[in-house]
Amino acid sequence: MQKFSILFLTNSYPDFDSSYRAVFIKEMAHLLKKEGYQISIVTPKIYKKSEYSEDQNGIEVYRFPFFARDKLLIEYKKVPYLRMLIYYISGFFLTLYVVLKDQCDLIHVHWAIPTGLIGVWVGWLLRKPVIVNIHGSDFRMATERSSLLTKIFLYVCHKADQVICVSELQAKEIQKMGVRANKILTFPMGVDEAFLELGKNRKVGMDNRSFTVLSNRNLLPLYNVSLLIRAIPLVLKEEPNIKFVIAGDGQERENLEREAKNLNVSSFIKFLGSIPHEEMPHLLTQADIYVSTSLSDGTSVSLLEAMATGAFPIVTDISSNKEWIEDGLNGILFSVNDEKMLASKILNAIHDKELLERGRKWNRSVIKEKALWPVCIEKIKNIYQSQRVKVKTPV
Repeated sequence: MQKFSILFLTNSYPDFDSSYRAVFIKEMAHLLKKEGYQISIVTPKIYKKSEYSEDQNGIEVYRFPFFARDKLLIEYKKVPYLRMLIYYISGFFLTLYVVLKDQCDLIHVHWAIPTGLIGVWVGWLLRKPVIVNIHGSDFRMATERSSLLTKIFLYVCHKADQVICVSELQAKEIQKMGVRANKILTFPMGVDEAFLELGKNRKVGMDNRSFTVLSNRNLLPLYNVSLLIRAIPLVLKEEPNIKFVIAGDGQERENLEREAKNLNVSSFIKFLGSIPHEEMPHLLTQADIYVSTSLSDGTSVSLLEAMATGAFPIVTDISSNKEWIEDGLNGILFSVNDEKMLASKILNAIHDKELLERGRKWNRSVIKEKALWPVCIEKIKNIYQSQRVKVKTPV
């Protein structure tokens, strides 16, 4: 069979070893390469130190400039329209160049906003099938921000040959917005089997050691890690031997460290910064409880990885989390922005070893059935094969 060439057009892609940004896309790309696909990556150049192009173990990565000034798009409170104009122009021409140079047969876009618009334009011009993956921030921008972003989101979904959602909530909502159900498929990004393997011998309970609570979300306003910091003094009043680990980096780090100092809890928190993804399975197996304080999410890969290792999830009561967590059965849900409730839920979990053990077994079974990479890769391969017949020679 002739090698099928895929272009990944993505808002984000890891550009240094310890980067945790969109690491699931990198994993998908390398797994597909092992399956015989030729993979090329086009992504924006965010950091000055990033290379414009590089070979990452046989996968060519190309980055287009748009005066990002070391700032992720998710970090902007308002849409930077001038920069976005440059983003679209620069991204369009680089994508066009790479599709022609690497003879790509299909364009797989990750995030409908903003790269989706580039993908469907290039796909239309060169008559290439376009698959769009909806993740989380793009869906949130389309439903919570300006009507212009909603129109762009819907335009991309309508023009795409296939739309992949990472949660059932997304799929239902975009159907309500007018996208045809027969072009929508739903499945999460995958979890590496290393998370299951390392977590299978986990022991639950104190066992004469400090209980450990872990957060590994990026330190950005969206992930609201300040809520966990504010809950820590309330937990320590009842359980002074608890340790807290915060693994992640971002614009909020300095503020969070200052907040911890002001609350006199700095000695109970370990800020690890960015952790290479290959080290994350080991880190999660050292945690008894996994906390996510995110205000909004698609299906969180971080949550799925925590479930695989047996770290007990305590996460915000948002729709995407409720697709995976049944409150009081395999995890605990708490109200967004309620540090007293979060502290209470952490203490409840610490005191209920039966709940922790039941949740560990349940979650590992769910991940094994629904979210391991081999399951997801087979679904992606089936989508590619269904689109292969649509590949046309450009005129």
